[in-house]
Amino acid sequence: MEHLIWILREGRIPCLFHELTGFYCPGCGGTRAVLALLAGHPVLSFLYHPLVPYCALVALVFAVSYAIYWKTKDPRFRLYLSDTYVHVGLGIIVVNFLVKNYLLAAKGIDILEQLPGW
Repeated sequence: MEHLIWILREGRIPCLFHELTGFYCPGCGGTRAVLALLAGHPVLSFLYHPLVPYCALVALVFAVSYAIYWKTKDPRFRLYLSDTYVHVGLGIIVVNFLVKNYLLAAKGIDILEQLPGW
């Protein structure tokens, strides 16, 4: 685990979109969000990129659901994948992209630079 965290921290490649335009791409903050979540900071992870804790929560809900289903064999506890999870995730990406870039362009607020570094 330590090796993975080191790779994520030290092996980061700068975002080409951000370097060329000065704006954030739809994925900017994702690596830092993963690191924050692994370090036990879900709120900070959400602030870096809300898709990461969303995906972790969906995965946790599915894991618990399937564990209960396998234990009880009760089909009420079995969740099924649906396009809704993907659509919500895409909505999170779009809103995150628009909010971060609006604040950066219109208000001069660089959210990711103000958060603690990982």
